[in-house]
Amino acid sequence: MSKSTHSTITRLAIILALAMLAVVLVDAACASLQALAQHRLIAEGTLVLAVASAFTLGIAIGRRKPDAAVVPLVSASALASDEPVTASGRVETMTLAETEFLANMSHELHTPLNAVIGFSELILSEIHGPLENRRYSDYVGHIRNGGEQLLTIVNAILDMSRLAAGQFDLQLRRVEPHAIVDECARSVAEQAAAAEVSLVVQPSNAPSVMADPARLAQALINLLSNAIKFTAPGGLVTIGVTCHGDAVAFEVADTGIGMTRGQVDIALQPFRMIESCMTRRQSGIGLGLPLAEHLVRLHGGELRIESGPGYGTAVTAILPASASHLADEQ
Repeated sequence: MSKSTHSTITRLAIILALAMLAVVLVDAACASLQALAQHRLIAEGTLVLAVASAFTLGIAIGRRKPDAAVVPLVSASALASDEPVTASGRVETMTLAETEFLANMSHELHTPLNAVIGFSELILSEIHGPLENRRYSDYVGHIRNGGEQLLTIVNAILDMSRLAAGQFDLQLRRVEPHAIVDECARSVAEQAAAAEVSLVVQPSNAPSVMADPARLAQALINLLSNAIKFTAPGGLVTIGVTCHGDAVAFEVADTGIGMTRGQVDIALQPFRMIESCMTRRQSGIGLGLPLAEHLVRLHGGELRIESGPGYGTAVTAILPASASHLADEQ
């Protein structure tokens, strides 16, 4: 089956599922029985998560290298033009179309996912009264967690697509490295506690750096999350920042399973995951490390990885203290 056929089937499935969701939502709005409404809310949430899963899976499949026998489609306007269509022109057009499609679908998925997450939290708070059956709390909790995970995946796919298309702008300002490190550590503290992994923030007196605080934090949180995922209970994850000549170095180190040089190369590729007994137990689609590397490079920095099987991993994001080198890139 060709890539275009895969894409058509995926889009039709999404449209059909969204139409079914609309019918269910209208029907649930007319329901007056509390128990029936609870059942239907769970069904709606499950349906939304299924739609989002189909979308993200379709994008992941579409990201695979196309078969050499497949010829890219050319639009009718391009065929009608007197100017020849170059291979680079076709690639650029397809990339822009893919980015626009991802942006539109991401927006369409955000709305129902946010609704599922928000209403799930409202039900769990029992603000309008207790649930008759406590098992509903578990069900709704799973729906909320699934919605949050899928929303994170959708955002990561969209960010990766924008980076690949060169449509990602940074909002640079001078930030304090230790403040960014503390914020990132707080963000993953709950994840570390659940995994029974010790999280330690190293003291620092590194100077301020020109960066986009939100995107720098996103890159570091991705590194921290990966470190926690692949560190066994009782292990240690550290984060710190030091001076590195005229640059500032953010380092995330762990005592986890580690990687060979070949595995590091695989882990840096989007949608690629290293196969092992531990990685198969972890969620994700293989975008954490590649996205972090792209964000660091967008700041004019570099990502260095030192790792060895059984010895853990140390990832260092080195950012220049000045933003003068970015003047021509922004």
